[in-house]
Amino acid sequence: MKIVEFLKHSYVTYAVLLLIFIFAFIIRLDHFNSPIADWMSWRQADTAAVTRNFIKEGFTPLYPKFDALNSLNEGSVPNPNRYFFAEFPLYNILSYEGFIHFGHFTIVEWGRLVTIFFASLTPVVLYFLVAQYSSRRIALFAAFIYAFLPYNIYYGRVILPDPMYVFFSVLALLMVTLWAKYDRVWVSLLAAVTFALAILLKPYALVLTLPVFYLILWKWKFKTLRKPEFYIFILISYIPYLLWKQHIDQHPEGQFATAWLYNEGNIRFTGAYFRWLIYDRMNRLIFATGGFALFWIGIIRGSTKREGLLYYLWLIAIFVFFVIIAKGNVTHDYYQMPLVPIGVIFIAKGLDYIISINTSWYQRVINIIVAASLVLMMFAFGWFEIRGYFNINNPAIIEAGQYVDQHLPKNAIVITPYQNDSSFLYQTNRYGYTVGGGKIPWFVKAGAQYLVSVNLDTATHYWMAHCKIVTQNPQFTIVNVQKCKGVVQAYAATLSGI
Repeated sequence: MKIVEFLKHSYVTYAVLLLIFIFAFIIRLDHFNSPIADWMSWRQADTAAVTRNFIKEGFTPLYPKFDALNSLNEGSVPNPNRYFFAEFPLYNILSYEGFIHFGHFTIVEWGRLVTIFFASLTPVVLYFLVAQYSSRRIALFAAFIYAFLPYNIYYGRVILPDPMYVFFSVLALLMVTLWAKYDRVWVSLLAAVTFALAILLKPYALVLTLPVFYLILWKWKFKTLRKPEFYIFILISYIPYLLWKQHIDQHPEGQFATAWLYNEGNIRFTGAYFRWLIYDRMNRLIFATGGFALFWIGIIRGSTKREGLLYYLWLIAIFVFFVIIAKGNVTHDYYQMPLVPIGVIFIAKGLDYIISINTSWYQRVINIIVAASLVLMMFAFGWFEIRGYFNINNPAIIEAGQYVDQHLPKNAIVITPYQNDSSFLYQTNRYGYTVGGGKIPWFVKAGAQYLVSVNLDTATHYWMAHCKIVTQNPQFTIVNVQKCKGVVQAYAATLSGI
């Protein structure tokens, strides 16, 4: 078939891509068995809890549940069913199916395996995409850098749907490219399905409409409007998300409060906004100085006729996401994952430009040394920045969680005050509440039975003084808050002081 022409590469190329996939997979197995208590563990715990509850309570993909009984909307809307409508749970479905049908690994390990597989396959897909527009050398550079960028290594093994979203976004652009190149209806359907999955996983994939429509219009121009498959593409791409959004909007209690993500504190376009996104994230953390320099060289290099405006429009689409979700991108460094594929393409273009400048032999040697130094700097500095992300931030929550899981009743409702961070609650393998302080009396009235604390704050001391202590050691304290002496009524009068 004519369409398989895009797969015609040398055996050496396929061998290199296979090695990239294998080593990318292996390196992401680092800390494979570690508990969910590392960087961004709060979001990972919520995601892993959905999979675990599919196993504990039944497979209900339209009604995913996590472990916390307190509201996702900062306490304003009760969430007694523990609904968790953050994204369509495709990631959890795959993790669940792996655990159910193959077993062997734990739920956490299956979650990591799903992420590692898609994160390791993304550079291979990225190669085939870039090879359609740029040289195969640039495509290989991009695949290699994507696979082994330290930022990508850590976030390529987390229990989050974002790496899978990045995979489908790159695959969608490849499928749209092949549709435009070979004009096959079945390819347009594949393009629509992959784009729909990207949007379902992360709605901000909608910004990719810019490069997607560019590729379509670049090929057919105004004739696009006379193509039935164009309208089918639109329907398949966007309708699934609209249906999912209509479904979850019936349950606001199961959705995060998101208004703050846009521009809380009016941070957009301030000095702090640019400092965080450009200097701290792009320069220091993600592309780690060396890659950041190559990134700008790749941008000023310009584009070939075959590349057109694709790379620039893709980058602009990501920056549009940064502008719209201004506070979210400043707050969370994992929000910048969609930048990496297009970022490494420009890095690859910059690297290729430096080593291919046609000057004297000694100048070319200098250029190669400079290019190699920038790449080495990118990997070395990047690893220096990311290495601490693997650390367990608070081992006490692991020890306390294991004790609860081994000694307290399986149906016990627990209070695990941890600044509304679900990672502590997840370790207990129980349902409950992730905040404490003045809210504890209400949780007790709602049926909470045990206060599990790794922080001897004022509230914990109060309940220890009035209720039965189950266990206490330097790492954690467990109090039976149902065995007290009128403490709920007495404590209600002291709320203003807690």
